Amino acid sequence: MTNDIPQIDDLTKGINDSDFILGKPKDNIEPPTPVPAEEQPPSATMDKCWNDFMSYLESSDEQKDKSDRLVCKLDRDLADSLDDCNIHNRCRSDLVNAIVRSFFENYLPLLAQYRREKKSLFTNFKDE
Repeated sequence: MTNDIPQIDDLTKGINDSDFILGKPKDNIEPPTPVPAEEQPPSATMDKCWNDFMSYLESSDEQKDKSDRLVCKLDRDLADSLDDCNIHNRCRSDLVNAIVRSFFENYLPLLAQYRREKKSLFTNFKDE
């Protein structure tokens, strides 16, 4: 019976090595393909979305009673990224609300086509 256990140096090769990213040498990494100009959003739309975001973020300070908020789970990387942002000293919930409100403000007509049909039994109920 042969002893085919690799040496520790072979097992740890590439860990914390700047020449390797996710097990691939840097030489084999393909450069990102540029997005064609027609697919990039116009800067006016981006500016409007950003300005709406900042506007909603500033107005969230006026809403002192935040008890009507619901819990929504975020992916860890998003939560960490939002926690790294310090915009007007707002909390993560304020940032998420401002982001979602500005998204709805700018894309409501597009979102409307995905609206669910109300399937409640109360929809057609008539009180006699």
